[in-house]
Amino acid sequence: MGTNREGSADTPVSGFTVWGDFTCPWSHLAWRRCVLLAEAVVSVDWRTVAHERWRHLDPAAHRSRLEDLHREVQLVRQHLQPGESLPHSTNGHVPFTGAATSAYAEAYASGVARVVRERLFEAFWDEGVDLDDPRVLRSLLAADLRGSASSSEPVWRWGLACDVTGGPISSDAWHLVRDWRSQWRELGGTVPTVLAGGQTIVGVEAVDWLGAQLKSRGLGTWDDRAREHPAA
Repeated sequence: MGTNREGSADTPVSGFTVWGDFTCPWSHLAWRRCVLLAEAVVSVDWRTVAHERWRHLDPAAHRSRLEDLHREVQLVRQHLQPGESLPHSTNGHVPFTGAATSAYAEAYASGVARVVRERLFEAFWDEGVDLDDPRVLRSLLAADLRGSASSSEPVWRWGLACDVTGGPISSDAWHLVRDWRSQWRELGGTVPTVLAGGQTIVGVEAVDWLGAQLKSRGLGTWDDRAREHPAA
């Protein structure tokens, strides 16, 4: 983990770029804070990567990875602000996000990134949906992608989020997946990573930086937002 800081963490910025993974608990908290900042007219460009791409685990490794995830969630909760919470599904499958990365890239290229980003985060963390199952994703996101501005007919006509292997359908999405991963690795390969002007902030520090950005604007928490706008 490395951080290049320029200026104070609580100095408001007008925009930034984030790389995160839908099944990373630190990225989940970062995403919630980014939503609040975006609603306060901060420009947030969210890009996604599959930070763990290996799938074939024996039973012991499967169990160990789940235990690691549960422990990490508890560490993330130590960085919550007063009144802030973070849901955690206890579903037993090992989370991988190769297919979800492809689906999100299709949504990004189609102009529906915001709604699909929210649907993917909530599907995993609130409901325990397997985000590496192409069949699940094609059902989950079809209504969002159908009729979108995608350049690919299978996407805009039928709402297909990824191919049967979990890969991108359109060349636009394929290039996004490749470029996002390359950019992220050049910045250190940790999720989440925030790039704000001359600052590269990663991991726990990135999550805390986003919290400081909320405080500097006098913004509340995700839980405050839910209470004020129950249907949001």
